[in-house]
Parts: sequence; structure tokens; C-alpha cells
Amino acid sequence: MSVQIVLQQMIVIVALVCLGMGIYRKKYIDDKMTEKLSAIVVDVCNPLLCLSCGLEAGVSASHHDIAMGFVIAIFVYAFLLVCGFVVPKLCSIPRENQKFYNMMLVYGNIGFIGIPVAKAVLPPEAMIYVIILNILFSVVFYTHGVLVMGSKGDFHFKISPGIVCSLLTILIFWFDISLPGILSQTILYIGNATTFLSMALLGCSFAVASVKTLLSDWRMYLFAGIKMLVLPMGLGYLLKVFGMDETMIQAFVLLIAMPAANMPLMLAKQVGEETKVLTQGILLTTLMTPVSLTLVSLVVNTTL
Repeated sequence: MSVQIVLQQMIVIVALVCLGMGIYRKKYIDDKMTEKLSAIVVDVCNPLLCLSCGLEAGVSASHHDIAMGFVIAIFVYAFLLVCGFVVPKLCSIPRENQKFYNMMLVYGNIGFIGIPVAKAVLPPEAMIYVIILNILFSVVFYTHGVLVMGSKGDFHFKISPGIVCSLLTILIFWFDISLPGILSQTILYIGNATTFLSMALLGCSFAVASVKTLLSDWRMYLFAGIKMLVLPMGLGYLLKVFGMDETMIQAFVLLIAMPAANMPLMLAKQVGEETKVLTQGILLTTLMTPVSLTLVSLVVNTTL
């Protein structure tokens, strides 16, 4: 794992977040607009980002590799769902905040940060597993995630654009379907807007919060250590015990070691939930990433 590549990616993320903070402080957007933009990210941009994964050029694999990738990806998310329920309790998280920790543990930033980093540090054949895990992310987020966060207001589970696009991506991937160039480009452009909008909206959340307050909860440090170090290493060990391919292990462990995703924060804004805990977790885990990702890589590389 190249420390330089990881640091470069983190610098880009920090720049986008800082831009979002500046936009908010200059009053170009307000709280009501951030809620509307969050809805656009959740229901339009992110679903099309997932769909664009199925249109990636130069990524090919046999049906056996695809099927095996999906089987292991389902196992990975089952592992995370169990941990998402158990870990907040082990960390003595107050009951009213456990769902936020659940979301942060289950959903890592495997798209906005994970895909660029994976392209930079993994062999080309590993990208099939990166894409598959991103597809599963959308399927699980728009089902489990919506149910976990939908307890407030009028936001209930439904057949969302995220689920539809996830299923379409699976079909495109399996049957190697090619869409017309104009349609593919449109999907790509809209999907690419996800990174900027989500990071800028994260910056808006940081702009109204005290960093000192955000980083003052010892439970969050304990949780972050488990999420960023213990779980990726534990997952790598399990996959090795089951005799999984080395490239697959590296891809899945790299993505699970990503910081907490922005999508739960976007969803929380959309449904009117408190965002302080999610903002705190995203900030801390993102700051930890250069060090934690390097440590996880060293452990995985020496034990495979």
C-alpha cells in the first residue's frame, strides 16, 4: 500500500470538504438547501454512481468470478450487519445513538474514497470485487439503512431509485449489456457529481460544529479503532481461513478499512435526524485513514 497515494486522495477529500465549509459560511447555501441537496445525492446522484459501475470499461470477469464475488460480498455485509448491532453495545453507546454507530460501521466510504484508492493500489483484476461490493453497498443501504434511519418523520421503506439502479447494475454486469453512448455519458456525469456534492455537504456539517466538541467523546475513539483496524484485519483473517483468493481478500479488506461513509449523513439530513454523531464519526475516521489504512495493509500483506 502506497502511503503517498493514500495521502494524495485524502488531500483531495479535505479540499472538497473545506470548499463546502466555505460555501456554507459565505451563505451561498443554507440548512434548508442542504436538506434538498442531500435528497438529490441520496435519490439521484448516488444511485447513478452505482449504475455507472456496471458500465466501467476494461473490467471483465467470468460468471464464476462474478458469482463468487457476490457470495463473498454478501458474507462480508452479513458480518458487518452483525458487528453493527453488537459493537455499539460493547462500546457502551447510549441507546438513542446506537443506530448512528450502526450505520457508520456497516457503511464505509467505499465509493467516493474507496474506488479511486483501489484503482491506484490494486491490480486491475481486483476491480471486479470493488464494483461488486459497491453494488451490495447500495442494495443494503437502501434496505437496511433506510429501515434503521427511517424511524423519524414520514420516511419509510420503499422501492427507491437506489434499489432499482442496484438491480439494473447487476443485470448489466451479468449479461454484459452496453447502453447507448449518450445515455452512458449522462449516467456517468450525474454519478460523478456525487463525490463533490457529498463532500461539500459534509463540509457544511463541519461548518456549524465545534471540532473540539466533535472529537471529545472517548467512545468514538474506541469505536473508530474497532472499525478502522480490528474489523478489517479480522475480516482478512476469516477470508484467508476460508481459502479465498488473495486478490479478493485485498480488495474487500481495503474497502472495509475505509472511513465512515457520507451517505448515512445525507440520509439523516433528509429525514430530519440529528447529525452530530455522524459528523463526528466521519471526521474522526477520515482523519485516521492514512495511518489506519497503512497499518491494515502491512498486516494483510505479511499474513497472506
